[in-house]
Amino acid sequence: MLNQILYGPPGTGKTFAVIELALDILDPVYLEANRSNRTALKKRFDELSSDGEVRFVTFHQSFSYEDFVEGLRADHDADGQLRYAVEDGIFKILCETAAAKVTRQAAAPVSIEGRRIWKMSLGNTQGSDAYIYDECIENNYILLGYGGDTDFGGCKSREEVFERSRKAGSSDEEDSYAITAVTNFLLKMKKGDLVVVSDGNTKFRAIAEVTGDYRQIAREPQGDGDDKYGQCRNVKWLRVYSPSLPYDQLMRNQFSQMTLYELRSHSIDRVKLAGLLSNDGSPASTGAVATPTFQVGDTFGSGYEVVYASNDVVELIKPNKKRLPIGMSLIRDLADCVRAGKLTVANIRQKEVFEKMPGSLLEPYLVNGYENILSTLVDRYLASPTRSSIPSTSPDSRPKVLIIDEINRGNISKIFGELITLIEPSKRKDADEALEVILPYSKSRFSVPPNVHIIGTMNTADRSLTSLDIALRRRFHFREMLPRPELLTAIELQGLNIGHMLSVMNERIEVLLDRDHRLGHAYFLPLREDRSIELLSTIFRQQIIPLLQEYFFEDWERIQMVLNDPRKAPEYRFLQKPDVNISALFGNDVSVAERSSRWMINELAFSRIEAYLGIVDHELKPVALATEREATHGPYTIRQLSSGTIEVWNNGQKEDVAKKTLLEIASKLGVPMTWTTGAIMNTRHLGKKVIEALGKTKQ
Repeated sequence: MLNQILYGPPGTGKTFAVIELALDILDPVYLEANRSNRTALKKRFDELSSDGEVRFVTFHQSFSYEDFVEGLRADHDADGQLRYAVEDGIFKILCETAAAKVTRQAAAPVSIEGRRIWKMSLGNTQGSDAYIYDECIENNYILLGYGGDTDFGGCKSREEVFERSRKAGSSDEEDSYAITAVTNFLLKMKKGDLVVVSDGNTKFRAIAEVTGDYRQIAREPQGDGDDKYGQCRNVKWLRVYSPSLPYDQLMRNQFSQMTLYELRSHSIDRVKLAGLLSNDGSPASTGAVATPTFQVGDTFGSGYEVVYASNDVVELIKPNKKRLPIGMSLIRDLADCVRAGKLTVANIRQKEVFEKMPGSLLEPYLVNGYENILSTLVDRYLASPTRSSIPSTSPDSRPKVLIIDEINRGNISKIFGELITLIEPSKRKDADEALEVILPYSKSRFSVPPNVHIIGTMNTADRSLTSLDIALRRRFHFREMLPRPELLTAIELQGLNIGHMLSVMNERIEVLLDRDHRLGHAYFLPLREDRSIELLSTIFRQQIIPLLQEYFFEDWERIQMVLNDPRKAPEYRFLQKPDVNISALFGNDVSVAERSSRWMINELAFSRIEAYLGIVDHELKPVALATEREATHGPYTIRQLSSGTIEVWNNGQKEDVAKKTLLEIASKLGVPMTWTTGAIMNTRHLGKKVIEALGKTKQ
């Protein structure tokens, strides 16, 4: 299903479920192997998000077409002048990434380690010199406009570049960027360096390897006749993309306006670059989803075990239990050298790699430091099926996923605009009934690729399914996510079954309101790990009661009915109606009718198990818990129950609020009362500290 929406009341695990849905689309093999390991699934999901395979957005009332598709944004150019540029929204970015194809490709370097990487602009796609890029692609070179048609051949320093420019009649100052750009292009850029060609500040459209020295060329003027792109370096185009790819497929931040500058390690992701240039396939070049060569659980050598494996990295646990991540690019590079006859696996094991390849840019410490395990990994890689034996797919078949959280909170007509029709499977690109539109800002043609999946989540407490935009309802498959009290039936606190309590509360809500406003099971799942009255109190105080207030618009009487308060003893009611003396407040001469909406929350009820038992049945009695340990201090007895709960008794009477007394006792005993952060300990930890201190005092 290309378009689907998970809908249901809050707390039913909709956002939780989208991770598995996304992995089922993008990496089903990994999902099947790790379905029971939530940590591993979340880690893989985060990796795919970082790679741009998954995009996440939350709709709200202010979210617009300009945020989702495209719009105009104010910006400043290199000269500081204000300009308005078309900026792509999240959906357009995802669609263009999904549709991107490699229109030109050449064998990439065996390794990119140690290579300088440059960002360069080749004309402005929206300007009069847009043709420069096409000319460079066709002629296998890159051109620099700074320096005009001056020949800088023979210059050995920045000073000489400036002097040559001055003699040619240029007015550029010695510290100007124009002189910097020419100096970098002429002197700092070397053969073997890589060049990333940007498309504005947020995209890139090609990657090249510098193959020639600087030369000045005389070109026929084009365009408006002011064409002076005379500075030239020959290159080999390794990858050329159409349409351009978003910067986050390669970069950690957007590109700068400067025409030419070096990309530093903090700005470019070399792992992603290696993936784009990999001959084994990449997200943008092949569109194939490769199954990792290594699998979790594989063992190598003397106690090395694979704990994580993807197409980018294999991570092993060493015999000393420390983790060792090894980039797949290194394994592929060594395997390529073995296939080419430059090395053997035995050379790797015997630390002879750099004797056989003296000019190699591979990392010696890693290659020679783990020669035994690395040679084994390379051997396994060589023995696995080659890329050509894996069924290939077209670039358009690699899926992308857009997750829209709270999809019903946005104005669907305003956000999707004319694209609401294009997301239909039958209207997508290359389908029999395919449609495309002209976008209003960029005036470019746009269609939705068939490999873009949209997963939405919808909270029915915010908006009923029946009131949802009909255009959206017709184009999505809806999957209801219901409260699942059965997941909580194993959780019991002093005779209180949490699953039963949730079922009873939801039955009452459904009668008093509707089924869309029931409570989800996810609110109570933390009790599986910590079955304490303190945690249950926190859940009710911070989540359940505020949610009920919102559901019933502070109709306290109906909230009381959900909690079964009217049938409980007064001290166990969560909500109480205070007594008000009207005459004392306003005098006998003023006639004021008491407002029936005046209610107060009974804080003491949250710490009493009887208050929760009473939700199910007001006649239920708590199951007595065994006392694990206790200590006395004057009239006080501090008890730690088998559930971990701390009770304070004063002369045989249980105190409703234990923490105040515990703090007083801890202060007298000199027991630390705060964490290292300065926050005061909770009742459970403070009680344990006091009991331990009193035990030592007796000894």
